[in-house]
Amino acid sequence: MGEQEPKSKRAYFRPTTPQQRRLLFETYERTGSVDEACHVAHMARRTFYYWLPRFREGGYAALEQERSRAPHKTRIPPTPEAIVQEVIAYRKAHPKAGYRRIAHELRRAHDWQPVISATQVRRILLKAGKIPDRSTPQKAKPAASSHAPEPGQTINIDLCVVPVSHEAHQPLKPVTGSEAEEASFSPSGPGEAAAELSGTGL
Repeated sequence: MGEQEPKSKRAYFRPTTPQQRRLLFETYERTGSVDEACHVAHMARRTFYYWLPRFREGGYAALEQERSRAPHKTRIPPTPEAIVQEVIAYRKAHPKAGYRRIAHELRRAHDWQPVISATQVRRILLKAGKIPDRSTPQKAKPAASSHAPEPGQTINIDLCVVPVSHEAHQPLKPVTGSEAEEASFSPSGPGEAAAELSGTGL
């Protein structure tokens, strides 16, 4: 297989300066050649035609300052106030209606024109305070813990053995700590009820 030819790199032109732009059109007016003017000023033809309308409109003074290339109009136009009120009114009449349903019903009311989207419906209802804002998750409250009343004190826990067969109305038999420990950690023998260990409050 033959070796592949390396791809030619596109020429890179730095942002132009007012002096370059002046030289560009001075050369163009003197020679009448776009190629010659671009060669002398080290610019691309595309750059020449980008500045040509401004040069024709304002002369050399129009070449001094670069215009902002930011869009003059917002990409997403604001929702008309009439549509906003329709969204709020429909939500008030149908509190359980979701964003998609509201957008669907409004499009149907306007001959299926794309007057609003579900995302815009949500923004309108949030701004109007008709729905809670759940975008920021709420921090869970820490679980309550028991602490001794004063430093240096300890918490005492009373233990009792509760048989599996214990009825709620029957009183519990008092036991010592050693008996509770033996009952909770020793396996129950044949015929004996298994015991559970439970803790009561302070």
